Amino acid sequence: MAKRPDWQAWLPDSVIGGRDPRRRLFAAMPPGARREAALHLDVPVRSLRSDAAAPWVEAVLAGDAARARRIAVEAGGVPFRLTRSLDALRQHLRAEARGTRRAGLVCSADAKRLRGEGLSTDFPHLDADAVANWFLRSWPDVRASDALELPATQFACQGLELDHVGLCWGGDLIRHEGDGWQVRKFRGSAWQIARGADDRAWRLNTYRVLLTRARYETAIYVPGGDAADVTRAPEIFDRLAAYLADCGAVWLGRIATPDPAATAVETLL
Repeated sequence: MAKRPDWQAWLPDSVIGGRDPRRRLFAAMPPGARREAALHLDVPVRSLRSDAAAPWVEAVLAGDAARARRIAVEAGGVPFRLTRSLDALRQHLRAEARGTRRAGLVCSADAKRLRGEGLSTDFPHLDADAVANWFLRSWPDVRASDALELPATQFACQGLELDHVGLCWGGDLIRHEGDGWQVRKFRGSAWQIARGADDRAWRLNTYRVLLTRARYETAIYVPGGDAADVTRAPEIFDRLAAYLADCGAVWLGRIATPDPAATAVETLL
């Protein structure tokens, strides 16, 4: 389009500029283009309980706990819960996924040390039958998402949705003291810090995908870690859990402030 000024294009401001080149079409308005605000679809339809879910996720991944907390408070709560227990996560998802609602676990494909928690990150996303079985079959079929056994990775669930999601957060994206988010890759028997800008952008986008798969609610499981295992140091996960709680995620077992507007929408649905 930049090379063809005789073409006419209508663009919303949201695709012009922006610091992240992966989330824009042009750095500046190209020749022959016109601004049209109506082309920006700014009303989210994925999250039924709160239109604050997407802005909250953006603030969390931007490392801005104060903004995330403000979004949560102004919205009367956001549909994100927090737990340190995998058993509690499963119990919560089974209780919430009533009737025809579906639940499932998701995780980053790079969260390799979730294996220590009994979770595999090797979902066969290139196997069409495996993906179809996970999304379409139901318990007691152990291939189904609501068996809550095999987490789908970002490659299997991007562009698809569940009603209730259990996000199993791994050690590949952690909070580092004084340095915000730290991206890591597991090589051999140890974590290595990934310092490249692309590595950081892609990992943040991975968790953006995982945090936005739920129609109703996402429950985030942060492992407790193991003091005897240097690849799963408890203090790393403690810091992460504290950050998410500071952002406004509500601990399982505690009552979240309901959003009256979202409740009305759910009643209609």
